[in-house]
Amino acid sequence: MAFGLNSDDVTAFKLLLCLAVMYGLMSMLAHSIVHMKFVKPLAIDAPLDRFSEARAVEHVRFLSQEIDGRQEGRPGLREAARYINGQLEMMKERASDDFRIEIEETVVDGSFSMMFLGHSISLGYRNHTNILMRISSVDSRDTDPSVLINGHFDSPLGSPGAGDCGTCVASMLEVARLIVDSGWVPPRPVIFLFNGAEELFLLGSHGFMEKHRWHDTIGAFVNVEASGTGGLDLVCQSGPGSWPSRVYAQSAVYPMAHSAAQDVFPVIPGDTDYRIFSQDNGNIPGLDIIFLFGGYFYHTSYDTVERLLPGSIQARGENLFSIIKGFTNSSMLQNFYKQASPEIIIHQDKDDGAIFFDYLSWFMVFYSSGLALVLHKIPIAVFLILPFLLNLRNFSITSCLATFSDLTKGFLSHALGVFLAIVSPVMFSILRLLFTNYSMNWFSHPYLAYLMFVPCSLVGLLIPRTFWSCFPLSQDISVFQASRKVLSDEARFWGAFGFFSSLTMAYLLAGLSGGFLTFFACISMLAAWLSFSLAAKHYGRRSLRSILFFVLPMVPYLAYSVYFGGFLAQFLIEKTGMMGSIPPPYVCGHWLAMSSILQFLLQIIVIGLAVSSQFFPYSMAAPKRVVLQQTYRTSGPNHLENSSYELSVVDSNSLIFLLKHAPDVANELQTDLDLSFETANLSRQENWLALFPVSFMFSRSLKFPAKESTSKKNIHFPYLISSKPQTISDHGSRRVYLELSLGSLEEVWVTVLNVTGPLSNWSFADNKLPAPEILAGGPPSYICRLSGASHENWRFWLEAESEENLRIDVAVLDQQLTNEVKRLKSLFPDWVDVTAYSSFMSTYTF
Repeated sequence: MAFGLNSDDVTAFKLLLCLAVMYGLMSMLAHSIVHMKFVKPLAIDAPLDRFSEARAVEHVRFLSQEIDGRQEGRPGLREAARYINGQLEMMKERASDDFRIEIEETVVDGSFSMMFLGHSISLGYRNHTNILMRISSVDSRDTDPSVLINGHFDSPLGSPGAGDCGTCVASMLEVARLIVDSGWVPPRPVIFLFNGAEELFLLGSHGFMEKHRWHDTIGAFVNVEASGTGGLDLVCQSGPGSWPSRVYAQSAVYPMAHSAAQDVFPVIPGDTDYRIFSQDNGNIPGLDIIFLFGGYFYHTSYDTVERLLPGSIQARGENLFSIIKGFTNSSMLQNFYKQASPEIIIHQDKDDGAIFFDYLSWFMVFYSSGLALVLHKIPIAVFLILPFLLNLRNFSITSCLATFSDLTKGFLSHALGVFLAIVSPVMFSILRLLFTNYSMNWFSHPYLAYLMFVPCSLVGLLIPRTFWSCFPLSQDISVFQASRKVLSDEARFWGAFGFFSSLTMAYLLAGLSGGFLTFFACISMLAAWLSFSLAAKHYGRRSLRSILFFVLPMVPYLAYSVYFGGFLAQFLIEKTGMMGSIPPPYVCGHWLAMSSILQFLLQIIVIGLAVSSQFFPYSMAAPKRVVLQQTYRTSGPNHLENSSYELSVVDSNSLIFLLKHAPDVANELQTDLDLSFETANLSRQENWLALFPVSFMFSRSLKFPAKESTSKKNIHFPYLISSKPQTISDHGSRRVYLELSLGSLEEVWVTVLNVTGPLSNWSFADNKLPAPEILAGGPPSYICRLSGASHENWRFWLEAESEENLRIDVAVLDQQLTNEVKRLKSLFPDWVDVTAYSSFMSTYTF
């Protein structure tokens, strides 16, 4: 044959080409689904009884473009509240007499403790604005159980917040308008909560649950969020119980949900208001629905209306309207205060969850956890009785044990292949760093990740197949009247089946909800083997036609694997990294594990290495994130001790890499382009107190001297003083009364207190201390974040159990920048997104 290929090699390459075409078509389908290509956005002149994405986008445009920042401490947040209130009032004016519409603007305050990003922290807040709209029938009662729709209108530091969470507010406004203009009167009240302090660690929702009179009427809720600018609007959390997910499965127009997300979400950095409603401050059944794509722009200055993915808001709006109908018509809807009744608790205990997933956003598969206990045990039961089923014609204990031995070898071979499929890309990525000066070349070019890592993962998966001959069969060929090749294929296939069956059982025993993935694989493999066995009788086992009959029953599972795996890969690429490939059908392993195919894949790996090294990791469409803090060390309201610039990054390419590719920045900082961490002035963790605990995500920060600025000379700095004499209790503890002034700062985002020493109590969080933190190996610290604009100073007390001094470190984050910082920020390349602010730090002892 040409190129030294024999007939088997040609057959193998034909099979590889067919599989590549099949996976390519599946990938195109998956890409169109996850990027909402199948959803047609309605124009601004769409009928008033339909949800219109164009109308919603106009709200996003105003909130993110016309308003200059919706961060706490900036005037834009108040302007956004006025805009939302105005829109709601216009809806109320044109509503028919069948509606009872109530609109309230409330100011919330409070204090509580929580664990966030694995760190214990207390929070105190005041003067945060929530806007509420309650839509009900004219004859509704105040105590009727209601459905809450929650979204936040504040935005993170340095971001216009078009996706996070202008899209949430816009969707809610358009759905509220749709209810009013369509004439559909909800049978139960619907409450829209536009909360103004989510980015400050869920304060707006906490204030509602603690203070508002409507909170105990909530029987179900939907929290809408955004971790990007569109794409899949995934149900990431649901519960307590299976009722919320059941309502979603029955109602969603474009279902996008799978229970496996609930297994993963707790390990992802961050949190949403779902936590407040369903866990910390309530036991309300609800859904947490989040935009997941466009994560490149999440919490950056590039989160603009132009980055929104068309079709995403349309799908969210139609889903949301339908889900509201589902909840309000459900007989399960109960008041919040009734959620703790014994009957409800018993019901939730019996139905603690469900297994559900959407199939390509076409329909939902939903079944209870009780049914899963039965279904998910079937594959492992089949695997365990296989040695008996395969030996029915020539039954003996010896032959059954021999068959079980071979199936075990197949199980171990497949497990090793999966392990190598995961390890091989990791080893390749480490090796690649020897040939390039930086990592994450694939970050702004996702297709590079597939070119680099999928062939490598496939080679790792197929390696055990090439060594299968080293494992002699235990079965007697003469007894089974079958060739060694046939028995080997059966052992490999059923070993892989046993591997997926074991994973399904492991998910079940661990109480996780992602077992449907491997259960789907097991059922598909059974159907594929039956189809292949029938075809082999007519066409032979080595015929491509027989392999076609094997693949066809696997197509639904493979299509879902590409959809699920592609979505997960893109999400991880946008966030942090990559994932391996989906294993191909094992009947094809004989052909794909041939040396010619392995050599071809190795050549693809080398090409991927060479090509990827030529690409730069970042672009405007996939920016690198940099944090720039100008630190002011002060003592008292008028004395500035020193000032410095502190920079940090949040990915694997360090500041050294950044300064090398941003020479103008390095020149402005008056540093050498050959700077190294050994010679640089490192920034300590405690210098980032203003961003605690988010600062623990930063890597190897650097500190540079700041240029002298005249813009800060005439301001009054924050300071802490004793407000009245300390008192001594009968037990010998002393109480210190303090008053914190924020000086003349006008755009304060947050103030962070770090208290060390013999602290035994304080006036925050219902007079309860959080768990202590250990910062940079120092003494135990108690951290409290304070937020909320006010002309009044913060007044609080600390209680010490001894005469030893209490030390208080204060960090105040102000969003106003000096001209020098603005100039420094402007020097960064356009592939860098810079979050810049000022931090005023001071230390006191009492």
